[in-house]
Amino acid sequence: MAETKLSGIKDERWSLHGMTALVTGGTRGIGHAIAGELAEFGAAVHICARNQDDINKCLEDWNNRGFPITGSACDLLSRDQRENLMKNVASIFHGKLNILINNAGTNTPKKLIDYTAEDVTKIMGTNFESSYHLCQLAHPLLKASGYGSVVFVSSIAGLKALPYSSVYASSKGAMNQLTKNIALEWAKDNIRANSVAPGPVKTLLLDSTLKFSGEVDKGIEIMVSQTPIGRLGQPKDISALVAFLCLPAASYITGQIISADGETKLSGIKDERWSLHGMTALVTGGTRGIGHAIAEELAEFGATVHICARNQDDINKCLEDWNNKGFRITGSVCDVLSRDQRENLMKNVASIFHGKLNILINNAGTTIPKNLIDYTSEDVTTIMGTNFESSYHLSQLAYPLLKESGYGSIVFISSVAGAMNQFTKNIALEWAKDNIRANAVAPGCVETVLLDSIMKSSHEVDKVIEAMLSQTPVGRFGKPKEISALVAFLCLPAASYITGQIITADGGYII
Repeated sequence: MAETKLSGIKDERWSLHGMTALVTGGTRGIGHAIAGELAEFGAAVHICARNQDDINKCLEDWNNRGFPITGSACDLLSRDQRENLMKNVASIFHGKLNILINNAGTNTPKKLIDYTAEDVTKIMGTNFESSYHLCQLAHPLLKASGYGSVVFVSSIAGLKALPYSSVYASSKGAMNQLTKNIALEWAKDNIRANSVAPGPVKTLLLDSTLKFSGEVDKGIEIMVSQTPIGRLGQPKDISALVAFLCLPAASYITGQIISADGETKLSGIKDERWSLHGMTALVTGGTRGIGHAIAEELAEFGATVHICARNQDDINKCLEDWNNKGFRITGSVCDVLSRDQRENLMKNVASIFHGKLNILINNAGTTIPKNLIDYTSEDVTTIMGTNFESSYHLSQLAYPLLKESGYGSIVFISSVAGAMNQFTKNIALEWAKDNIRANAVAPGCVETVLLDSIMKSSHEVDKVIEAMLSQTPVGRFGKPKEISALVAFLCLPAASYITGQIITADGGYII
């Protein structure tokens, strides 16, 4: 058995050991990368593709690397072959399946007016109908596993109009909605569903589309010019996100369509995409709740972290605990409502980290629960100052440090009702040229002191929270570590093609 990404780690949230996976279209491109990535995390994987020779070549390579991967031929356009595939998978994995990756896809690039009925049948059959049917067939196996995750490999074509792809885009749009329906209906069976929507990724499918246009080089040039990160994606950019969504660390993420279109826990790992060693981070509001969990998560991945909070005693208690664990974390007092204190904080950070900062986590936040009509101007100033203005200013102050690091990542802790989301997109667009990415994480109801204070503020608010919980398919509040895991992933080099995204971790509440 080969050494996996998580060799020696005790945190099972970041492991797929003991889990099983089926990846369609697993012999090339994104599917091939996904199969290898899942196996590196410890999963036993079965792939399917149409050509047995292609399968055999892949299996020989994977087996030489010690990966527990098997494979069988299946033309997904055939309903009978899909049924036989799932019978085979059920036999190999003893009636249980943890992960289903619906990756196989095709396109016949044409102008909209030129598509025939046969074209539509082939594209919709391969891209949508086969995925729908495989989900139905896999449901009893996913349910029996006790922990199921379905990931669809969609496309930005399902979110944005692209030339020569009208039927392909329609199939991916349908796939995105199916993702939400599965997340809603199957949450009670401990099955999550998410969709990954890649932008332009260097694959044979992209090559065929560009060749149809007759201007391959020009087509690539145009795509890259419209991509803030300034390059085509690679299959491993996508496989990393897919693997993360399958991990227990992502257990509160369901019903999401996540674009990858821009740009330690892992003891002994040789794959630097999954490490933060040598990187530096600032986490605001780092002494409790989500901020505390994020600081610890980043440190576990090897980052050197500085936190800030308003109370020195709270900081000291946290630092003592973290130092006992061997984490490289420092801290200082800062009321982020104060512009002067924010400037002093960043001077301190610049001094500690020698003028370079890789990661800025804008986490500090507050609320004053009231009816809309009762908010005063002071309330608005306090809430907007803490939650938005401070984040905006800290991002400005951090910019030269992030740029100097050569690899910068900003993550905003937003909300399912957040106001920082558009700012995230603007930073992603403007600062991509400086190798700085920006994403926002929007938690739903998470068990924190802030949530407790809101619920205790009035019986009416308490009832609202209970109503939100009743509308959450997963059926429970989130945990801080379920948010910190997503934040940590977004800071990893493995997420280098993800920017400008607002990713909800809410147990499916807003689907």
